[in-house]
Amino acid sequence: MINQEEPLRNYLTGQIKSGQPFTVLQLKISLIDEALRKDSLLNTIINGFYDVLALYGQAFCLKNDDIFIIYSPKINDNTIRAALIKTWMHFSADKKTMQPEKLLEKTYRLPDDKEALMFEISRIGKGPSRELGDKKEKRKFVAPFVFDKNQKLFTPEMLARVSKALQNTDFSNMIRRQSVCIILEEAQPQPLFEEVFVSIADLGESILPGVSLTATPWLFQDLTETLDKRVLNSVSRHDDGAFTHDFSLNLNISTILSEEFREFDDNIRSGMKNTIVLELQPIDIFSDLRSYLTARDYAQNLGYKICIDGITYKTLKFIDRERLAADYIKLTWNQDLPFALQEDAALTEKLLNIGPNRAILCRVDDEEALLVARKYNITLFQGRYIQHLLSKNPRNRRVGTTLLHKY
Repeated sequence: MINQEEPLRNYLTGQIKSGQPFTVLQLKISLIDEALRKDSLLNTIINGFYDVLALYGQAFCLKNDDIFIIYSPKINDNTIRAALIKTWMHFSADKKTMQPEKLLEKTYRLPDDKEALMFEISRIGKGPSRELGDKKEKRKFVAPFVFDKNQKLFTPEMLARVSKALQNTDFSNMIRRQSVCIILEEAQPQPLFEEVFVSIADLGESILPGVSLTATPWLFQDLTETLDKRVLNSVSRHDDGAFTHDFSLNLNISTILSEEFREFDDNIRSGMKNTIVLELQPIDIFSDLRSYLTARDYAQNLGYKICIDGITYKTLKFIDRERLAADYIKLTWNQDLPFALQEDAALTEKLLNIGPNRAILCRVDDEEALLVARKYNITLFQGRYIQHLLSKNPRNRRVGTTLLHKY
């Protein structure tokens, strides 16, 4: 049994305090035939919504199997609708799913519908639990955003303080380095560029200790936009030659269209722009595709390259690099990736069709990831294991840098 009533209440309290409008969608899974509500299936549904929501929302499951999807206006309603269609297809054996909008879904607009929503959550909490057989086993469930009850929620007032503090913050003690390398067959890794990232955890501990910056996703998104501009300014003013070529920036689309980016561009020599990569997150792209197209064309016309970052094996099948006219795809290694590729021929074909030297496999922390990736013609790698291989060869040198913010 999953019972996330308390985390759900804590999350809603934080969002309501933020003053931002948002939508809560209740999926009444409890009305579906209990025989169809398998543990693995419910977790698949939850994980599917996490891939859609990313930083802009969260999903919770209560003890009667009802799922509550919370999302901000930055999520397109059609994106949610597409995920719902896929959800109800899992239960197609139950005739009630023929008209899910009427029978199985309820929408709350907050803060206006706060009382009705809280009443519904309390009603479920007082009702009977769904027990799994005679043993009353508990389902295992891991949410991507874990809020530590000992930490404080990130509030609008705190955002204002952090934004002000960022104007004078020294990032030097928060910077981490990691290389992106070319690896062919048994050859030694050849550094392509060096990633230099600002640790959000260290930043939070330095500026707002005891506060979870990511527990309030919409405010955190605003924070990344502020951090983007601070990073652009830092790179523009760097005078030791480290940020002249062969580096990348992980930016929000709105940042590329900002005055700060234009100022940054003015400080980059035109002949070097084609060695610089701008990394964008899928949720940012698909929440406003028109803005992405505008930003992409603008950046590429200036000479920059585009990389779609944050791709997992679950979202890869929805990403068409060529149609999005991106130069690179950054795929995150996961222990389930080999199994997924073995079981899904379409996923394998998708990976192979990304194109030669277009896919970067990141978070390569052991040899297994490297060996698996080679089967699929991946030549670009990043991670702790790659860093370990580099350390064995002192002749390897830095050839560039990447500056981005890690969540």
